[in-house]
Amino acid sequence: MILSVQQIEVFFLIFSRIIGIFIQAPLLSSRSIPATVKVGFAIWMSMVLWFVTPVSNVLPTGLIGFIIALVFEVAIGFTMGFICNMLFLAVQSAGEFMDTQMGLSVASTLDPIFGATISVIGRLSFYLSLVIFVTANGHHMLFSALHQSFTYLPVGKLANFSSPALFTQIVDVFSTLWATSFKLAAPVMLLIFLSDFAFGIVSRVAPQVNVFMLGFQVKPLLGLLGIMLTLPLIVKYINTLIGLMMQQMVFLSQTIK
Repeated sequence: MILSVQQIEVFFLIFSRIIGIFIQAPLLSSRSIPATVKVGFAIWMSMVLWFVTPVSNVLPTGLIGFIIALVFEVAIGFTMGFICNMLFLAVQSAGEFMDTQMGLSVASTLDPIFGATISVIGRLSFYLSLVIFVTANGHHMLFSALHQSFTYLPVGKLANFSSPALFTQIVDVFSTLWATSFKLAAPVMLLIFLSDFAFGIVSRVAPQVNVFMLGFQVKPLLGLLGIMLTLPLIVKYINTLIGLMMQQMVFLSQTIK
């Protein structure tokens, strides 16, 4: 089979959008996965989508136009992956809030996935959301959203990143996920608040009791108890958020077309 220059251009444009997804998308962007495996998987996906994805009526002409189109395709994939990754950042932020209240924020360790220090409950929350993501076939929904993006935004068409609707969508997603962080951390924070209130009463009634040292022993246990009691609700809520993130990824393709 003889391939034309336009077909080769389409392949590299598809590959660029998929690479953009791999830079930011959860699980796919993990540093524990070798770069050669990611590139090989991206090439395989590009070959699968090569002859079935819609193509813009006017492909870029000239080297500069083609490079600009490649940059836009990477930006599209990067933005989609970033929106999906925000879910995990929100859940991890909820874990960080819990750690601060439980007194475990000092117990931070290096996470090789992010290359940064993450506290204990923050890491637990992140891996819990990752397990739920895989169990709920979130990676399949991610690939489905990627495939649908080619329908709304054909290969070679320059995205309109200056659209006011895009700015509004990102602000809405940010506000939703920040509210999510507080909602997930609220039960544990409420338990810790009640314990602090009780310790305040004890310190007034029995000043000889060292409530400061006692709090270091009680607060982590109360926090873990709150997490265990609310775990079914957390799992259900994260499942709902995964579906919301997939809808936002598809909506992004419609916003910037």
